[in-house]
Amino acid sequence: MARYFLDTGVLVGLSFLHDLWSDEAERLFATDNSLYTSRTVIYEYCNSTVNNSPESADVDWKTEKGVFGDKLSKVRVAQMNLDLKYRGVADEELTLDTLVDDFVSETGIDREVFPKELIEERIRPSIRAFLENEIDDQEITCEVARETMDGLCDTIQTQARDACETIFERVTEYPESDLDQDRFLPVLRFIDGYGDKLILSTVANLNEKNILKKIVSADKSHMYGNRDRLKATLGIHVVFIKDEFANPSLPTD
Repeated sequence: MARYFLDTGVLVGLSFLHDLWSDEAERLFATDNSLYTSRTVIYEYCNSTVNNSPESADVDWKTEKGVFGDKLSKVRVAQMNLDLKYRGVADEELTLDTLVDDFVSETGIDREVFPKELIEERIRPSIRAFLENEIDDQEITCEVARETMDGLCDTIQTQARDACETIFERVTEYPESDLDQDRFLPVLRFIDGYGDKLILSTVANLNEKNILKKIVSADKSHMYGNRDRLKATLGIHVVFIKDEFANPSLPTD
């Protein structure tokens, strides 16, 4: 049984079926591996705002702010906009592909995910599969489109909240230490982002105590981009979620 520390993007991946790394996050959580995270990760996941900081925020799992709250908000707004949109279009304008296009556009996925090929390869198939299952053999009319897209948005929100509860029950929050941060932050000066430095300080502490040495990231920049230097200086192994938990039946390139 392995031990992993989870970065923020992994928690987000488990929470949202339209996230890039939803499948990999589900595979990770389906294992019997020991999973750890920290206060700063939870802060970024569901507590951060423009008016607080990791130190000042009251961090808990029930707050719907941070990345979690932002994605929920976009789905809620998309739900309202799509309902209005499908009241003003002709039935013959609607196809399964246009519904997928509309969801990708209204949730801002097309403006946030790069390269665009990832949307085609990883996000659109998940949305399309859900819609196909819901629509079944019905003709796609405005009414069917409204009901189906409303169901999609409701499902995403419900599953996200259920996933948050799953994460809370499944993951061990390892306590952060001011002393460890004082020791490790200067060593991590080459890392961009205060939050990443705090997170890596906790991982360095866990590694020093021989608890774990691997942190799973869903972002190929930042931590992962400095993985060789982090391994050389602190013995931390940054692994990319797709590389570590890819579906073995699919190509990983």
